[in-house]
Amino acid sequence: MSQLSDRLEAALTAVAGGDRAVQPVSITIDYGAPADGAQTAVEARVDRSTRSLVFASAKARLPDGRTAANASAVFRVAQG
Repeated sequence: MSQLSDRLEAALTAVAGGDRAVQPVSITIDYGAPADGAQTAVEARVDRSTRSLVFASAKARLPDGRTAANASAVFRVAQG
């Protein structure tokens, strides 16, 4: 996995989990402008949440504003 994909996955998991445990069901990353993951700003948000699933998205941007990658994910909320 690339550094950028690792950062996107970590951001998605953090925003989806919040104060509960989640497990990824699906993660999709669409790459744009070439980038080293260290020089990108990553923002993630929850798009929708149900009792059992969380839908999240993230965007990685370069310092000049170009999009390095867009990501979306679905997480299953751990029952317990």
